[in-house]
Amino acid sequence: MHEWQAERDWPLLTQGLAGRLRNDCMAQWMEFVRHPFVRSVGDGTLAPEAFRNFLIQDYLYLIQYTRACALAVHKADTVTGMRHAAHLLSGILNTELSMHVAYCAGWGIDETALEQAEESLELLAYSRFILDRAQTGDLLDLLVTMAPCLIGYAELGARLHADPATKREGNPYWSWIALYGGAEYTELVEEGIHRLEKVGAACGAQARYPALVREFATSVRLETAFWATARSG
Repeated sequence: MHEWQAERDWPLLTQGLAGRLRNDCMAQWMEFVRHPFVRSVGDGTLAPEAFRNFLIQDYLYLIQYTRACALAVHKADTVTGMRHAAHLLSGILNTELSMHVAYCAGWGIDETALEQAEESLELLAYSRFILDRAQTGDLLDLLVTMAPCLIGYAELGARLHADPATKREGNPYWSWIALYGGAEYTELVEEGIHRLEKVGAACGAQARYPALVREFATSVRLETAFWATARSG
């Protein structure tokens, strides 16, 4: 196995608007995708209680992410764009949330516990930043703000797949790694990257780039902070 490199293993991450944003925030980006949480998931040393706490907060994040997708339907200025956003919204509401509930059940977390859980400060900061951009900005602002989550999880999944230090046999987190490093999620991310490129071209991304990169960088910082929800105490 080799050390994962975007230029070689997934060139799409180095091209277009998504690639430019990622490259111009590289220091913060590496803190996100190489975070101790990611490494401890890879080698299987993360405390189970910490992972359970993360799963609960991730479920609550999905609810806020769904609201942002609903706003993407409103912000789209074409029927095609509305259908794209509605398709993503439907997928989260009707499929992904249920899958997450089922996955949490395998970790001893029932749906009642998920519904009664309180949002962490990290989740409050991150999700409300996304919703603020969704409401006060346009569709491009929203997609840029959501991009670190979409492409970041695919990159960390690919990195863990390629890392010789990643434990497969007997790793309780391997199914989580396999999900984000798998073909189905990769296809979803590629679709999202192309969508960002198309909306960027239509909404003047070049002229607006300084503001867009600030939004992207803030989301990356908040994504990195969100790993802290994996607390064992």
